Amino acid sequence: MTKLKPKSSSRKRRMLASFGKLIAFNIIEMRLAAPIFAQYCKSFHDYGDIVKQIMSKARELNRTKCMRTQLLSLEQLFEELRDQNEGRIDRSSEEWTNIKDLAHRFALMAGVDNYKSRQAVVTFHREGIIYCLLRNGPPDGSPPSNIVFFDILAETTFKLMDIDKKGPKGLLAFLEEQLMKEGEIPEDEIEWGPLRTYRTALVGSMSEPYMYYGSAGKRKLMGSPMRLWM
Repeated sequence: MTKLKPKSSSRKRRMLASFGKLIAFNIIEMRLAAPIFAQYCKSFHDYGDIVKQIMSKARELNRTKCMRTQLLSLEQLFEELRDQNEGRIDRSSEEWTNIKDLAHRFALMAGVDNYKSRQAVVTFHREGIIYCLLRNGPPDGSPPSNIVFFDILAETTFKLMDIDKKGPKGLLAFLEEQLMKEGEIPEDEIEWGPLRTYRTALVGSMSEPYMYYGSAGKRKLMGSPMRLWM
């Protein structure tokens, strides 16, 4: 990023700090800070310290709202990049890598105490899963338009506790429940790759059996993930 002139940088830093105070004192909705959170890495040299402080204050106010705002900022970056590329995402591009890196940094900012951030991180993933599988119409065999966003979620699974990944009410069960609405998923289509990447991050190994939890909470074995997801 081009370094700003001292006077311009100083003025913008003051404006950003003032905006941060509005968040800190609950004067405006936290979600309005999403575009600012989105610029954390891109503007790190000029404003990174202030943006980080704003996120820290937001986390002190409400960890779950803070992570929801971070999720929103990632969604905004994702949609902006997709629109710039006529509806497609190049998963090998530098721009996509930068968004994944930002997601990873957001997860690190949740703190070292996973118990304190547990609910916030789970909410981040549950709402992220719903976003990934959003459709404008009924399932038609093709992947949802946000399917690639699973790559972003996969960058943050290291903050999840095992029970929240694979427990009876964990994210893996929630994911399978949402996927049941999709019907049969093609086994070999590359477009579903991000989903497989995310699910592998939750399971921990593709050698583990593919399972989901029925409506009564009964664990059901569906077969090998190598067959169903590869």
